[in-house]
Amino acid sequence: MRYLRLTFVSAILLNATGMASAQFQAVNPELLRTSPKFLRAFHSVVAKPSESTVRVSADGKDVALGTVVEADGWILTKWDEIKEKNTIVCKLRDGTEVPAKVIGVKDDYDLALLKIETKDLKPIEWRPSKDARVGRWVASVGTGEAPVAVGVVSVATRPLVLGDQPPKQMNINSGYLGIGLEAGMGGAKVNMVEGKSPAEKAGVKVNDIIYEAAGKAIADHEALINTVGRLRAGDNILLKIKRGEDEIELKATLGKRSGKALGNPQEVMGSELSNRRGGFPFILQHDTVLKPKDCGGPLVDLDGKTVGINIARAGRTESYAIPSEKVRDLLADLKSGKLAPGKTDIGKVEPKVKNPNQVLRVDGKLTDKDLPAKLGEGRFMKVHVVKLKAGETYVIEMDSADIDSYLRLEDANGKKLAEDDDGGGFPNARIVFRASADGDYRIIATTFNVNETGAYTLTVRRDKE
Repeated sequence: MRYLRLTFVSAILLNATGMASAQFQAVNPELLRTSPKFLRAFHSVVAKPSESTVRVSADGKDVALGTVVEADGWILTKWDEIKEKNTIVCKLRDGTEVPAKVIGVKDDYDLALLKIETKDLKPIEWRPSKDARVGRWVASVGTGEAPVAVGVVSVATRPLVLGDQPPKQMNINSGYLGIGLEAGMGGAKVNMVEGKSPAEKAGVKVNDIIYEAAGKAIADHEALINTVGRLRAGDNILLKIKRGEDEIELKATLGKRSGKALGNPQEVMGSELSNRRGGFPFILQHDTVLKPKDCGGPLVDLDGKTVGINIARAGRTESYAIPSEKVRDLLADLKSGKLAPGKTDIGKVEPKVKNPNQVLRVDGKLTDKDLPAKLGEGRFMKVHVVKLKAGETYVIEMDSADIDSYLRLEDANGKKLAEDDDGGGFPNARIVFRASADGDYRIIATTFNVNETGAYTLTVRRDKE
């Protein structure tokens, strides 16, 4: 049946675009996917799972969708949109509004389990995310007869790896160039330069292709946004640009974001991203143009089976779902109460074979009671002292799914020897250091962002590779 429906969807696409070539080139594929005619092809796909979807509001504002996972009132939703809110309400398919209570939270996955006093709900039907292969159609379910969005699987289920996801949250204190961007061949294409901005002062022009910034290769506009987002006002940045047939280098001094520029930079490209949009241990990626307030609902295949829970709009054509099998593994702990809001959720540390070269391993947690960090006001740090031997090379890593890791290495007197951050969405900060003398060294475990707290793992090992 799903293959027949796929053929039907493909036929609609062909009919909707069966026009003269000049007209075809003017069609925006994203708008086409949101057209009522196209979405009608998916009505039968979402008919059943939409009965298992609710609208979640917090303090009177619609903020997310919720997915019914058990008939007696258990509903999953997106935690970031409801935390620190006083009143949470679920609006059912028939319009009934029911108060909800948060029972469990899994912060690294940004999932919250709600309980409402209602019986005889219809839970969704699960399917392993491995069945959602790359290129297959998926629908994001809402509470109506049509899906809130449709797309295709762009990357199969995968764990978080170095550089794989954007920062968990936009850093409002990041530096500012003052340009508009769009996709370009071989980099980020500039489509607007704001007057009197750092970019204009540096000589950046419309139609420039930025292919390297701050020493990092820029594959597309999103890569440039993430790179600049890691820097601060006052930082100098070297831009490598292709302008026509010429390649030039420009130096810009980043400015401070104005009030109107504090919004998400993707919004100038017609996209609104989730506030929490990275750092998930496992994701299923699809290209659905999903609104942040429509996260928390089911992502289904063409049989209407749930392959994941939509959790974030992470880029212009990049949305994430938590894979179904990972969600199901969490449900018992979420229901038990041991993951209630406010309780520490460091997660389970898998047993590892002892590394003979390992010098230190610490499972720690940054809190707002820790020492203020040297990076700046509003950041916290923990100090770990380790003995190193002269002539030995060491790898120091700080890994966290909760915080934007930042490492600093000092000598016993507090003099900085090296530092590194996780690069924006990377799962770890890393320093490789050759000790010049025997003795104590200070490792500062901290975070890039203001007021950020959470669990981390710090390891130090001799580099014998």
